[in-house]
Amino acid sequence: MADNEFVTYLHDTASRRIVDEVDPQATVRRGTVRTAASTYRTDRSPEILLVDLDGEQNPIVYIPALMQVCRPETIVLATGSENNVALANELYRGGVFLYLPKPLDATGLRNAIGEIAAVNADEDRPEVQTSRILLILGKGMGTNTLTTLLARTAAEAGRYISCVDLDPSFGSLALAFDTQPMRGLAQALETDGEMPLEQLQARVSPRIGLVAHPVDQAGRENFDDRGLPTLLETLSLQAHMILVSGAQVFHLDTLRNLVSNHVIVFEPTPAGVSIAIRWLRILDGATSTLVMNHTRPLPRLISQDQLRSGFGGRLPDFEIPYIKSMARAMALGEPERAISRRERAVLNQFLLPMLGLSSAEQDR
Repeated sequence: MADNEFVTYLHDTASRRIVDEVDPQATVRRGTVRTAASTYRTDRSPEILLVDLDGEQNPIVYIPALMQVCRPETIVLATGSENNVALANELYRGGVFLYLPKPLDATGLRNAIGEIAAVNADEDRPEVQTSRILLILGKGMGTNTLTTLLARTAAEAGRYISCVDLDPSFGSLALAFDTQPMRGLAQALETDGEMPLEQLQARVSPRIGLVAHPVDQAGRENFDDRGLPTLLETLSLQAHMILVSGAQVFHLDTLRNLVSNHVIVFEPTPAGVSIAIRWLRILDGATSTLVMNHTRPLPRLISQDQLRSGFGGRLPDFEIPYIKSMARAMALGEPERAISRRERAVLNQFLLPMLGLSSAEQDR
């Protein structure tokens, strides 16, 4: 990298050595996020800036100050010893591009720099016409788990994802992502007017956004979704894929001609199959994918013949096995950190085809 393109302020020697290994041309300085915030009050900020949260009692308070003094085009990375999803999400909302938990390693840093290069080149961003909209339907049954896994998998493959939770009673997708929704969804749905994305979409990660009703707006009785097409069109300007969950039956008339595929999630129980059959009847022939999801360690309570009979001769398109560590993974808000590599390989057999991706894209 050229001089002043990559500058770091790091508290520990080990992290500084990693930066030297990854980019010998980088400017490596001893310091913290507070040091950087003070320096760039007068100096010109670099293209890429890596700051250390360690060494400060309350480092998060220096993030707004740093953003105020840096140039708008400066991309800020942060690192620190605390491996905490809530901290990472707070940093993302504050404008940090990516949080790298310590110990800093060469592979992780190279990947971060590569992701910055891809964003700057805008290579992966699609035109509006290529955005895919998946509608995930089901009452519980693991719909939020599947939505979260699809979003994380697509993001790992380099896609930009927007997740929309239309549940008016505060859907739990925000809890699954451990991300506080922004305000404005109700207004956007009711007014059919364009709203800036930053007023609607919270950042789960650099590649995943979340649009949902905040908890203090839960329990609405009057529904109005005339602005839903405009909302999806606005999101499609920034995302390869839009995953919509929490939809009510009344949303389907609006969504029917906009959605690329309807994903119906159900458990292998009589009640789960009954709910899935109802959704299929409501969709009335629209493109759909049936996903049988084992959310609990239960024996299969329904046979293949019963499934085929209930679905009019059709069997599930995908069957996701029960994974013991999934509950812990969802509680952390980052499934990829709590699911073993073997289990992820099994999940990807189902997730990648649903997203229209290949295994080669996942591994790139």
